[in-house]
Amino acid sequence: MRQFILFIALLLSFPSLAQTSDSTLFTKWEGALKTQGINLKLVFNLSRESCLLDVPIQAVKDYPSSSYEIKDDSILISFEGILSAKFHGKIKENNLIEGKWLQVGLTFPLSLKKSEERHRPQNNKQKVTYKQEEVSYTNKNNSIQLGGTLTLPEEGGKHAVAILITGSGQQDRDETLFGHKPFAVIADYLTRKGIAVLRVDDRGVGASTGKESLKTATSYDFAMDVEAGIKYLKSRSDIDQASIGLIGHSEGGMIASILGAERDDLAFIVSMAGLGVAGKRLASSQIKMALSHILPSQSVDSIVAFDKRAMDIIINQKNDRLAEVSISQALVGQWVEGQDDDVRKYFGMKKVDGFSTINTKVAMQRYKRLMVPWFRYFLNYNPKHYLPKIKAPYFAINGEKDTQVLSDMNLTGFRRIFAASGKNNYKVKSYPNLNHFFQHCKTGYIDEVEDIEETFSEEVLNDISIWIKEQLKK
Repeated sequence: MRQFILFIALLLSFPSLAQTSDSTLFTKWEGALKTQGINLKLVFNLSRESCLLDVPIQAVKDYPSSSYEIKDDSILISFEGILSAKFHGKIKENNLIEGKWLQVGLTFPLSLKKSEERHRPQNNKQKVTYKQEEVSYTNKNNSIQLGGTLTLPEEGGKHAVAILITGSGQQDRDETLFGHKPFAVIADYLTRKGIAVLRVDDRGVGASTGKESLKTATSYDFAMDVEAGIKYLKSRSDIDQASIGLIGHSEGGMIASILGAERDDLAFIVSMAGLGVAGKRLASSQIKMALSHILPSQSVDSIVAFDKRAMDIIINQKNDRLAEVSISQALVGQWVEGQDDDVRKYFGMKKVDGFSTINTKVAMQRYKRLMVPWFRYFLNYNPKHYLPKIKAPYFAINGEKDTQVLSDMNLTGFRRIFAASGKNNYKVKSYPNLNHFFQHCKTGYIDEVEDIEETFSEEVLNDISIWIKEQLKK
């Protein structure tokens, strides 16, 4: 899910021309921006004409700079948008650029090194013998064209099919992250097992249009994109219309639940770290997990308590400006003055000439982000309004080391809601030592994902395949 960190959104414009004769400079450079105890990886794709920025943890890819200049040993890059930022660097040697990242009045040291290709053994590990077809179709009101890949088993006839639904942030059809392509791995595995798979670029990414709609789009809008995929599959003669199901990861699992509550024609739903608890509760748990390894527990509890208060204001106050004023007033009051040094520092309070002052700009940037339509919808989402209405067989899974969607909390939510509604055709399973992306890991935190060679657990792939086939036999 989206992480609550300083660099959380970019709306960027087009690049200017850079001039240099050093061709060794034009490649991928990466560095870690350390903010609030989190290492935020930035990847700069430098070419002669432009700089494109990737922020893998945010699923931000190929966002262009607003200005880009290389002169002698200096490199200057600017980005525009809700959170404007700049990078000023000095080219020290063939494999090092040392500089500073400037954003919302703050300056962070940032050193860049050339990116190294990581080994991904599950990517294209076998010769493809099944059929792969590039497909496209439009959403309900024909405003967005969606492009993807449909993989079909070698055997002829009508096939059962799974639609893969990505997690939050606009992602490509493979759900590419740190060189991993989990959806390509899942599609390959299931297709070899006789199940067709449709995986699609999110709107505004790759072959899918609709980038201009993202400022106001919510998870429900993305659910309607998936519904367009169901309609498309039902139009094909090689698809069994009674055997169409959904596999969603993270927000994708939430989207699958939304559609499952509205439709009675789905053959199965697999929720991979999808939401079994309310959005507000999940957001609070994410903030707590992100801060727990860098701040004392008492400080974390105070910050989480205020964030819950802020989220309640946002949920109940539909007017962004009034919500902003209410949160700012609550923050500037006596509450923050009574907190410990870590909490005061977190919210931007400092002593100037012996007097306590607070710069609410950084904190309010975070809360303003929670006011955009996507986050408002997410904070208001409650699975108890959807899960009891789902007729399709449901398989909810979680990695036990998931630090973004906590396994015990989340799966307990599924069990309680399904049990209370009398649903019998569901299964819940947790997997030891797997993270949010279903990789074997050490800590479960996002900063180790890039160094893990495994893209997706073979055990989970096997379980999903077997479970789907069991449902199709019923």
